[in-house]
Amino acid sequence: MGSYDAELRGSWDRIDCYDGGALQIPLPHPLEWHVRYAGENQKSLVAVSDIAAGELPSSRAIEAACRQRRDGRYALSFTLLNRAEEDVFITMAGDMIAFSSDAASPADAVQRVLRRYAGWVRLFERRQSELLGIHAQKGLLGELLFLKEVIEDGRPMLEAVAGWAGPDGADQDFFCDDGWHEVKAVGAAAQGVSISSVEQLDHPMAGELVVFRIDACVPQHNDAVTLYQTVSALEKMAASTPGAAETLFLKLAAAGYVHREEYDQQHFFVSAQQHYAVTENFPRMRRAGLPREVVNISYQLDLPSLAPWEK
Repeated sequence: MGSYDAELRGSWDRIDCYDGGALQIPLPHPLEWHVRYAGENQKSLVAVSDIAAGELPSSRAIEAACRQRRDGRYALSFTLLNRAEEDVFITMAGDMIAFSSDAASPADAVQRVLRRYAGWVRLFERRQSELLGIHAQKGLLGELLFLKEVIEDGRPMLEAVAGWAGPDGADQDFFCDDGWHEVKAVGAAAQGVSISSVEQLDHPMAGELVVFRIDACVPQHNDAVTLYQTVSALEKMAASTPGAAETLFLKLAAAGYVHREEYDQQHFFVSAQQHYAVTENFPRMRRAGLPREVVNISYQLDLPSLAPWEK
């Protein structure tokens, strides 16, 4: 999907933010899109069509409404309430436009906008206001690269995305019919990998530990990749499978990721990938072996010592 951020910002900039007014955005789209100011510095995005959307949920950051106009058409509006969320609001506006741009009809486009908006409401409730730090970006990049590989290896798109369980609070990052997978990102020279809880590698089923060697690099580096590029590639892969794009979007939201162009500035280089079979004799902490007084524990595994379990 393309980004409309710059076009939206430019359109709002052409309107007097004190006197109000609206401006139609000339887009090839099943819906008619307008930007306006609902009040002083209150940015608002409006989709006009012949389709009534019904009652919409609002959040602390966004007010949503569908009202019938004097000409009988319906205006579906999304108004920013918290100026601190302006950058994310603009990203949301562009995302809803892009996600509904190839709809088969205005009715389908409205439904797509509503589904996407529902995801954004959940995101605003759960997300962090800042961009993910570089360590968190590396960790998420590792998980997304693994997801991409699983899909490219032939697993159905929706099944693969639904199996990404880490953002939903599961102890392991992925569950597939071949077992569970815990994905870690470490530097190229790292000798150890951190396990943040007993449960991460303690599961009755056999699974695997997947370690990506990821380091920050300059944009000119051969094979450099960004988190933004990786998410865009997955969105493109998901677009043709009903329900997959929405599921991916919600998983990313739960992980604290908003698809913003700032994530295209930090580049990474993936130098290696290692897979370790977590079988019965794999060296790990087990809940059954800990005193009941020990509530949780984190530990490190020495990667060179795991050679006997490497696939």
